[in-house]
Amino acid sequence: METFSELSLKTIEFQDLEIESEGCHEDPPPEECWDFSVAVAGGPGVGKTVLIQALLGFNENGQHSRAAFLHPNKPDGPLLYLHPSHPGLTFWELPLDDSSPEKWISEADLLLLVTDSQFTQAHVDLAHSALIQAKRLCLVRTKVDCNMHTLKRRMKEEYSRVEVLSALRTVILQPFNDMAKKEAIPLFLVSGFEPYKLDVPALKAKIEKTSRELGRALCLAQQGYEVIGYEEIAELQSALERGGISEMVRFIQSSLDSLLDTRFDLALMGGNPGFRHSVLNSLRGLKDGEDGSAHGGNPENPIEYASLKYPKASLWDLPGMESLESQPKKYLESVHINRYDFTLLFLTPWQEASSSYTSLVLELKKERKKSVFIQDCEDDEMPPGPRENEVFVLSSAEIPGPEFHRLLGYLEKKLPSHKLRAFMLSLPNLSAEVIEKKKEALSQEVWKVALLSSLVASVPVPGVAIACDLSLLTARLDTYRQELGLDADSLANLSHKSGVPVSKLMLEIQSPAGKGVTRELVQKMLGSATGIGLEVAGVFLHRFPLLGPLATGGIAFHASYLILSRCLEAMAEDAQRVLSRAQSPA
Repeated sequence: METFSELSLKTIEFQDLEIESEGCHEDPPPEECWDFSVAVAGGPGVGKTVLIQALLGFNENGQHSRAAFLHPNKPDGPLLYLHPSHPGLTFWELPLDDSSPEKWISEADLLLLVTDSQFTQAHVDLAHSALIQAKRLCLVRTKVDCNMHTLKRRMKEEYSRVEVLSALRTVILQPFNDMAKKEAIPLFLVSGFEPYKLDVPALKAKIEKTSRELGRALCLAQQGYEVIGYEEIAELQSALERGGISEMVRFIQSSLDSLLDTRFDLALMGGNPGFRHSVLNSLRGLKDGEDGSAHGGNPENPIEYASLKYPKASLWDLPGMESLESQPKKYLESVHINRYDFTLLFLTPWQEASSSYTSLVLELKKERKKSVFIQDCEDDEMPPGPRENEVFVLSSAEIPGPEFHRLLGYLEKKLPSHKLRAFMLSLPNLSAEVIEKKKEALSQEVWKVALLSSLVASVPVPGVAIACDLSLLTARLDTYRQELGLDADSLANLSHKSGVPVSKLMLEIQSPAGKGVTRELVQKMLGSATGIGLEVAGVFLHRFPLLGPLATGGIAFHASYLILSRCLEAMAEDAQRVLSRAQSPA
């Protein structure tokens, strides 16, 4: 007998639904992203919550669960779902047992009518009302796998999945036959056992397509941003229960401080000192021979070279083994190996062939120190054969390059997220890939800053019925600008190295925040970010996680998050254009 998952129809022809391939439409600039609201209406127990979680990519039993959302205090009020990765996208879960959906459909852009059995006259009436208001409409039938399983058991050898699905579609759509004569209404079948499969991907595509058609395109470029994890939400809830808002503020501030204060220490050991120093200099954005660059032979003691971009990161040039060649453990103790988060172990042909170097590698493994091998691309005498550690063949003259980016990808897998963040921010803007990784690193803090701003709420914003900490938002946005190399000092340094005048580099900065961050600019953006309408502020109050005690906390968080994430995205694009101009001086 087939399992429920095997009953899922993997390929279904959807009437009147054209799913466009990726890349057919360019995402609009972040400043032009709009709020897009989806009303999900249905009776109790039909699977509305599970459907919304599937559409938002939440795993009911995993990291992102329904525990992250507050249920409505009033049974007739909508439950609002927001996704940090899509700050403009909201889902309203509406009951169908009275007239309440009518009150909210006018605020929505798309209506999903949901049932787990047959659609009733109440569904038809609501659909008719939505179409009269020129709202887009989709029908969703949940728990289809249960029907399929029952029919397969009854029909036995006569069972045909394709024919059964076709018959189900016909039966399900019968109440809408008269309406369908004027306008086809798309139907989506959803599994109760595996709601993330079946038609959910197609429904996601329909939502995205509808948002574009209505001129309210979603900010899908932010899909990779960190979202609030289940464990962090549980900790926030615990802090709130222990000491209210003040305790929650202390917890978030402590968490944010811990992230911002993370140190990263990278050790460079062995190999040819000249090549090792060239790599070290490249990682600091310096050329060999520049003031402050590493040079000379092996040092007698570890020498610290602070990052020029990130004060909490340092690169360490370690001495050679020399007299301690036969005592790898003592050598590692002498260079304070436990100080370093990661070690780049440089290779030369004679070193790899030596027993002392082999002993050193084994000792590093005993100490559980993370390391990789770095080989000079000009060393063509390296002995062949597999090595247990990963080997990266670099050229100091070609950093960055494919092998360097492969090394960054390896570090992403091996370093904890807070350490990786510190390392990425310590790098100069070597390539478009590095800038992208910097943006991803900075995005880790966005939701914390936004939540802290909405909780502190120390400065009322004129003309907007919310309160955010303008000083905090302004300071963090200015930090993003510096980290991405858009401040005056960074541009002057890049101009000096590339020969491109600062004035021409500044022409590539197009976003308002990239040109300069002021309290006035942040205040103006806050007013624009609340375009969802102040009339729904009360909905945020009761529905958005953890913000119930605040008068307007939900919408303040929403606005703060939009500003931080969109400005970060826009400034990263500015940095890409500036780098491209610097690399093309002609």
